[in-house]
Amino acid sequence: MNLDVHLLRVFLAIYETRSVGRSAQLLDMSQPGLSTALRRLRGLLGDPLFVKTYNGMEPTSRARELAAPIRGIVQAVDNELFAVPRFDPATSTREFRLGLTDIGEGIYLPFAVQALEQAAPSIALRSLYLPPRELEEAMAAGEVDLACGYFPDITSNQFLHRRIGLHSFACIMRANHPIRDRALTMDQYLSLNHVEVEAPGRSLEVFENFLRKKKLRRKVVLRTPHFMSISVIVGSTDVVATVPQALADFFASMKELRQVGLPFRPPTFQVNMYWHRSQTNDPGNQWLRQVITAQLDTLKARAYHRNGRPAAGG
Repeated sequence: MNLDVHLLRVFLAIYETRSVGRSAQLLDMSQPGLSTALRRLRGLLGDPLFVKTYNGMEPTSRARELAAPIRGIVQAVDNELFAVPRFDPATSTREFRLGLTDIGEGIYLPFAVQALEQAAPSIALRSLYLPPRELEEAMAAGEVDLACGYFPDITSNQFLHRRIGLHSFACIMRANHPIRDRALTMDQYLSLNHVEVEAPGRSLEVFENFLRKKKLRRKVVLRTPHFMSISVIVGSTDVVATVPQALADFFASMKELRQVGLPFRPPTFQVNMYWHRSQTNDPGNQWLRQVITAQLDTLKARAYHRNGRPAAGG
């Protein structure tokens, strides 16, 4: 049975007005067009539905039985199917799930938390780290709303992205390290003891590939999967670490550490914000994306250097 919502609206209009002419005006249809629709509806339901009398179009007993369920169907369609989706951060209790690396948490979560504190007191955030394939599957299934970071494996056209940063690398050492220069020579850099981070994120892979292409071999004395222990290790020994610039800026705010210039121009890597196509028009996801993009000027102002020199005051 090919019974569309338009025919149900015709039924309700005639039922309420008892007039084909007024129903046509109400639905912005021609009177012949409405009569054609009524004739089709009669055929589909196997009943005259309305009988012409001196008092107008009088509903049959079958029409009276159908009036309430038809009205419920049309209201449900209008309220659910055709309703404009809305999202009010001030009253929403939604939990947003973000795919982030540990560095991404330090850069982007503060912005999101600040937005929640100011405008969305009942919204919660959950930060997740998933391997690339699992992250794609989770985003496609609606289990992750947004991903921010360096994810070169996300290449499917199922996902949309926006560039939110271009980052590079910097070297950190303890504040009272025997080397007091603001920039290292190549000999110094290669002879120093290094700690290398083998974190799940892919950003350090960019730097390691750069060193291999340049045929530069460092003296690595420690490998660790954790970024956050670097500050303690470097701050209490003579080892140095080359880390993403954003992390170096954060560590340089600690009195135990300082940045020192690299003897070469380090590579860069692009950081993007990713979301699945199915989330493009979701008002909550749009709000979350706006929370991040509203801070692009702040991120640019942090001046993540690309020339291997320490940040101002470093």
